[in-house]
Amino acid sequence: MGKDKIYDVVIVGGGPAGLTAALYTSRSKLSTLVVEKEKMGSLYMAHKIDNYPGFPDGISGTDLNILMKKQSAKFGTEFVDAMLFGFDPYEEIKVVKTDKGNFKCKNIIVATGTGKNFGKKLKGEQEFLGRGVSYCATCDGAFTKNRIVSLAGQGEEVAQEALFLTKFSKEIQIFINEPNFNCSEESLEALKKSDKIKIITNAKLQEILGDDFVEEITVDVDGNIQNYKTDFIFLYLGTKNNTEMYGEFANLDQRSNIITKENLKLNVDGMYAAGDIRSGVVRQITTAVADGTIAGLEVIKRVLRK
Repeated sequence: MGKDKIYDVVIVGGGPAGLTAALYTSRSKLSTLVVEKEKMGSLYMAHKIDNYPGFPDGISGTDLNILMKKQSAKFGTEFVDAMLFGFDPYEEIKVVKTDKGNFKCKNIIVATGTGKNFGKKLKGEQEFLGRGVSYCATCDGAFTKNRIVSLAGQGEEVAQEALFLTKFSKEIQIFINEPNFNCSEESLEALKKSDKIKIITNAKLQEILGDDFVEEITVDVDGNIQNYKTDFIFLYLGTKNNTEMYGEFANLDQRSNIITKENLKLNVDGMYAAGDIRSGVVRQITTAVADGTIAGLEVIKRVLRK
């Protein structure tokens, strides 16, 4: 697994839909990466499953997930335990952004489930969205000219976004929610060389404060609660809801589930959705597996056509 590798498909979600799709694509010798948060999802919460064919004595959700994963891995599926930040899917080579790096691919299958696993909103996050709170520095960086900005989260994406902001911002504070900054040595060296950038580790964002716009943030640094002045806060914490994560690429229903087109396609070529994330589906393991089958076969056909 390398940052320069271009996968035939990246599947976001390691539940029944995602693992079934991975089984089909990897078995067809397509390079396949599954991005998942390990031991999360509705399947892991199922104590016992009696209505999945082939298990007359029942099986726990955890055990079924492990078996599905093992079968897919046998054919070459790769896995990464990572938090999803977003997508850049418009070019032929697409990008899936996570806290463990950005992964390049030709196709994307979204199989994240109902969205219950997305992080809970921070206090003030929703209130100041678009008024100092953003999830994309490269999108909104031009608005930060001569301002104090902050980034909160972890990973290479945070490092790259911070370096981009040096073209505009007066001062940049990076709050890393772990003891170490998990980015490339090259990026870390570049960050440390900039006199605009300050890196604070073991820092957990607690609250976003302000009046009409963001003015400051409350952060727990090594157990000490401190307030930092900031005009913008860019979040890389996995707190996006479905609308913020998928609304640019897909039509959503009133519950923010994805309305798929024919053959589970989204509005972007080479992007599909499968399983409980879809609108109007019966949410059962059997239907998720069926969706994964269709999405996997669609990716295989698209790769063959290309």
